[in-house]
Amino acid sequence: MNLILISMGVLGVTALVAAVLLYIVSLYFKVEEDPRIDLVQAVLPGANCGGCGFAGCRAFAEACVKAGKTDGLACPVGGDPTMDEVKKILSPAAEAAEPAAAASGEKKGFDPVIAAKIKALATPKAVFPNVTSFAQKS
Repeated sequence: MNLILISMGVLGVTALVAAVLLYIVSLYFKVEEDPRIDLVQAVLPGANCGGCGFAGCRAFAEACVKAGKTDGLACPVGGDPTMDEVKKILSPAAEAAEPAAAASGEKKGFDPVIAAKIKALATPKAVFPNVTSFAQKS
């Protein structure tokens, strides 16, 4: 009986030490990413066609944010309306206008089109548009 308790204790301590080490290593290797990349990706059509010259919409969004402007970058699927939305996200004037709007209690810098696309990404039908639940099929 004592042998079982000793082995359980050794395994428990080993698991605890491994968990602490994994947590410390995860903090050390944490990758910070610009949140604007997700916003730009949400505005893009999501075709991942490569027509822009990048591997997909995520890579195109990263290039736009890294460049800070959309000069020389274009999304052939989304066209000019999509690139206008990307410019709104990347423009420093929009960021400067937001604190003044927040102080007055108004949401002047808020773009409902971007919010709708982000909300659509959060719904399961945006990920799997052709999937219906089993309850609907019956």
